[in-house]
Amino acid sequence: MIRTILSAASVIALLTVAACSPKDDTPPPTKAEASASSEVSASASSAADVASDYVGRWIGPEGTSLEVTAREHDYVVSITNLDGPKEFTGTVVGNGIQIERDGQKFLIQHSNGAQTGMKWLADKRDCVTVTTGEGYCRD
Repeated sequence: MIRTILSAASVIALLTVAACSPKDDTPPPTKAEASASSEVSASASSAADVASDYVGRWIGPEGTSLEVTAREHDYVVSITNLDGPKEFTGTVVGNGIQIERDGQKFLIQHSNGAQTGMKWLADKRDCVTVTTGEGYCRD
């Protein structure tokens, strides 16, 4: 009899807690929504992985440089050339960072010194190329 009374009391207590708890009316995500959500997360994660290899300062000849800084959803690409520094918004596209400069799109990609097309960087190994003849390397 004591067990029955305790069990009944436990059931009443649980029902009271359940009745007072807020109800979540949000339906569970569909398979398509869950898949899309995981794809966005994976895509954002892989984009961050790609860009992390570009973040930092890259040095070119004659005082030129390229610097990539991460922001929340994109990147600041600061290019210093003989005309001075200019900033561009960069986004990850494939395995590179894309910027738009003077109405033209450029894809910054990893390369070696020879691939930059610049004789001053020919012997370097860890470089990025904006376009043939414009590259920057890390020492």
